[in-house]
Amino acid sequence: MSASGKQRGIKPFSALRPWIGMIATASLVAMLPIPGYGAEGGKPSETEKTAEAGNAAEETKTEAYISLYILGSNPLNRNLELSDDQFPQTSVGGGLGGGIKAGIYPAFANRILGIEAELFGHNGDIVAPLTTTGGVTRSANATLNVVNAMVNLLLRYPHEVVQPYVGVGAGVSGGFLRGANIQNSQQGTFTDNAGDAAFAFQFLGGVRVNVSDRFFLFSEYKYFLANYKWKSEDPLGAGGPSASLDFRTNIVAGGVGFRF
Repeated sequence: MSASGKQRGIKPFSALRPWIGMIATASLVAMLPIPGYGAEGGKPSETEKTAEAGNAAEETKTEAYISLYILGSNPLNRNLELSDDQFPQTSVGGGLGGGIKAGIYPAFANRILGIEAELFGHNGDIVAPLTTTGGVTRSANATLNVVNAMVNLLLRYPHEVVQPYVGVGAGVSGGFLRGANIQNSQQGTFTDNAGDAAFAFQFLGGVRVNVSDRFFLFSEYKYFLANYKWKSEDPLGAGGPSASLDFRTNIVAGGVGFRF
């Protein structure tokens, strides 16, 4: 056979090489699993379906939580009154305290609106220096302990990790005077331990950071308001002068919580 004949015999095999390569490549691609489908390449695998169902259930269920926190209070200076007579230059001191809260973000509200109940308290004091104005001499010194039971309505941004929120709350505040020594040369003397339960409300805002599926940290600011009125008795057991204070305070809190 001549050289030219040999070359003509090789040509058919050479022409098939591109087709063989394309068929082999297509076969390999067909064997690869498609994302979102099972290894067989059709329906999702049972593991994938279980994970998707779990994520959907987690996103739609009601979230409940409980948390503990510590706080510091910084009250505004408002004049103490004894039988409606004001004590100039009254200083209302703040202190440290703590609290506990529990709440829910319901699924029907898309876990954006929530409601919580909390119990918290802190200490402080009330001091008015010795002054004489209009012929009346006044002075005051007392320890003030505050305990509050509140219900808050909350609105949050439901990010997976960082969740800012704002809210408003109302409830009952107990203001307790201890070691009171309130002197007024015109109205009389108030030296009793006394307590008063008053309507209270607050405005709040904070940030929660989810550090895991169950635990979170949070920091919070509150502006708290309550008006206290304390009654006393004179040495003979009759009603004595009453003391009152329009209590306003800034509160900064921080704590840890568990959600379930």
